[in-house]
Amino acid sequence: MDAHTALVIVEVAGGIALHAAVVVSILMGQRRQPSATLAWLLTVTLIPFAGALLYVLIGRTRTARFVRRTRRAAELLRAVFEECGSHSWQPDSGAPDLDERTSDMLALGERLGSARASRGNRVEMLVNGAAFYRALYEAVSEAERQIHVQFYIIQPDETGVSLRDRLTEAAGRGLEVRVLYDAVGSPSLDDTFWKPLTDAGGLAVAFNPVSVLTSRLRRRDRIDFRNHRKLVVVDGRIGFTGGINIGREYLGLDPEIGHWRDTHLRVEGPAVLSLQEVYALDWRMGCEEKAAFASWFVTPAVSDEGALVQIVDSGPDSEWAPVEQIYFQAISSARKRVWLTTPYFVPSPSIEAALVAAAMRGVDVRLLVPMKADSLVVGLASRSYFEHLLRSGARIFLYEGFRRRRFARGRNSERKGFLHAKTMVVDSWMGTIGSANMDMRSFRLNFELNAFVYERALCDQMACQFELDLSQASEYTQDSAAKTSYPTKLAQQIARLMSPLL
Repeated sequence: MDAHTALVIVEVAGGIALHAAVVVSILMGQRRQPSATLAWLLTVTLIPFAGALLYVLIGRTRTARFVRRTRRAAELLRAVFEECGSHSWQPDSGAPDLDERTSDMLALGERLGSARASRGNRVEMLVNGAAFYRALYEAVSEAERQIHVQFYIIQPDETGVSLRDRLTEAAGRGLEVRVLYDAVGSPSLDDTFWKPLTDAGGLAVAFNPVSVLTSRLRRRDRIDFRNHRKLVVVDGRIGFTGGINIGREYLGLDPEIGHWRDTHLRVEGPAVLSLQEVYALDWRMGCEEKAAFASWFVTPAVSDEGALVQIVDSGPDSEWAPVEQIYFQAISSARKRVWLTTPYFVPSPSIEAALVAAAMRGVDVRLLVPMKADSLVVGLASRSYFEHLLRSGARIFLYEGFRRRRFARGRNSERKGFLHAKTMVVDSWMGTIGSANMDMRSFRLNFELNAFVYERALCDQMACQFELDLSQASEYTQDSAAKTSYPTKLAQQIARLMSPLL
């Protein structure tokens, strides 16, 4: 046997051994649904070497490091939370004045351990980026002590610069200013961008920075555990959360995207303590600052007529996928309607089953998604779920955006826009606004945050907005599904096989 033949045999044997090791690792992986296991097996089989590398980087569960970090942060902050946090405002799930559905939701939240509920909150729905930015800038300008900011995306454009400069001015007035942003969601930000703020005494920290490959493999990290939360707390008394990031596209100023439809929530009351707890945990995980955390919490203003709000956070460090569990319980409790808005619809089997069961028992189930997804694979995967939902009695609408005239006369008008809101309203009982998409990435891999509000007034307002959004959408019917070409249906089914990885 010559040297070349021996080298070829060694390479082939090494490739087979690597492939076998990856297959065994996939089969033995913990906390993975069978569909995800099959998806990874298909990936490494069809694209052996690239698929194996992809699995090593983002496929292995490897949550132990994040769990340890979360536990250390929680242990450090436990005494502060018990003394100053939202615990004392937590209502008893068995309180006689709570209806059965709400009691069940609160009891589930207590068992999950990542859901904090409180009464007496004032809530305001903020529709689209302009309304959110106005409310945010007003709160920042009136701040007296602290401003805590967290976004998945902060663009270094005029919108990001405007926020940075306002925060810089606040830091110059002596306020404590902290900014936490995701390293992957905001890849263009660096120390140069934040220098005006840090020179004024503020702090800016990237969450889970992407290190060089060798270092990350050595630490056994996953690069796709991202912090997708959008959270601002001002003076410990005003909180914001929802789906809107910082960038010109969220104001509808990107000509390629057009009108950007989104939703955020402004909160005052004990629920802000819950938001502050989430921020404190994330800040402690991302930064070693020895902050005086107790000073972050103030006695909230409680409204006698205020809403019951349940703040639910989830992430890869959670065993039970809290946002998914609360969504499932809410859908299963619906009696009249479930109106759901999401930019990415790749549901888990349990959520799909809950929606189908609700529709089949006569609940008005409506799903609003973008006409054009910003991801080809996700868009195809989403469409693969439509026909099953339609047969169960659900209705599906595709958001197109506002109608605009083209510059040339005589041409037809066109719709252009993107739907990014993550909301759901169930009956006139419960409405949720948050960062979580209706997909497995939000349920299992990202750090997410949703506010579930039990107030008729907000639910009715959300329902009115949903109906307004439907005026900018077209209905996708069983006839529409029947007209889908065979190649498109094949592409949808192939994309669906990858849905557990999306």
